[in-house]
Amino acid sequence: MTTNNIPAAAPEAPKSENKAAEAAKKRSRAMRMRSAMELAAQVKVGHDGTRMFVRFTRNEIIEHWILLVSFSTLGLTGLLQRYAGIYIVGLLINLVFGGIETLRVIHHLAAIAFGLQSIYHGFKILYFWFVRRELGAMFPMFKDLTDMVGMIKYNAGWAKQRPQFDRYTVEEKLEYWALIWGTLVMGLTGLMQWFPTITTQYLPGQAIPIARVAHSLEAVLAVAAIAMWHMYHSVIKERNSSIFNGLMSEHEMMENHPLEYQRIMAAYDYVQKVKSGHEARHHADHPAASEPAGSAD
Repeated sequence: MTTNNIPAAAPEAPKSENKAAEAAKKRSRAMRMRSAMELAAQVKVGHDGTRMFVRFTRNEIIEHWILLVSFSTLGLTGLLQRYAGIYIVGLLINLVFGGIETLRVIHHLAAIAFGLQSIYHGFKILYFWFVRRELGAMFPMFKDLTDMVGMIKYNAGWAKQRPQFDRYTVEEKLEYWALIWGTLVMGLTGLMQWFPTITTQYLPGQAIPIARVAHSLEAVLAVAAIAMWHMYHSVIKERNSSIFNGLMSEHEMMENHPLEYQRIMAAYDYVQKVKSGHEARHHADHPAASEPAGSAD
């Protein structure tokens, strides 16, 4: 009895693995290209060749305007209430606002606007963290600590160069997280005073005067920080208007955000190189299309 030697079929696994690897490479290249194009889109070249950089989107500019107006209104109306016992302040309240009750209504309306904007921003943070899986440029890093030490040395004259910052400087990050902390404290203590009956259902009555003191002191600290720190750094020192027009000059980017500038320009050059390569291949494949049409005799 004879047996036929049938050759074993070649395994298909290597082919499928190769296809999966190629698909993974394509996805990786597509993701890199998409990321590079997003960065390159921030570069706006003018007719004279000058480059401007898109710093903030329209939504972010609107968000900042709401923050600016609501915070300023809260600060003004809150401080007037705090010092309403002073004769000139009380006179101002009666003449301009028509009384303390009207002032409180304006304060509450501004608080609603500020609170809604804060909730919207909070959902944006959660979206970045849990949907896009990104911490965001404002998230604290160990480098921020070394940058803070470097800035102290630079401002004290112990270092010749500033630290190299990315999208946000250490001062901007400190301001941002101070605002987050202040919003939580002011929001909680403000609601406790606004709804004292509900508050005392769960907390002892002493919680209301404690909340009033904490709210008042945090308000003074927040207004002082914005007036002296934020206004000085953004308006006086840097003269940074990007939060209002969304754009920053190339010089400002190189001076204040050199790491981000280098990353954007690397992406911009890469995208331009890829586009040039595609155009060159297109002209090579279709030479007649690239030649000007001759005039008819």
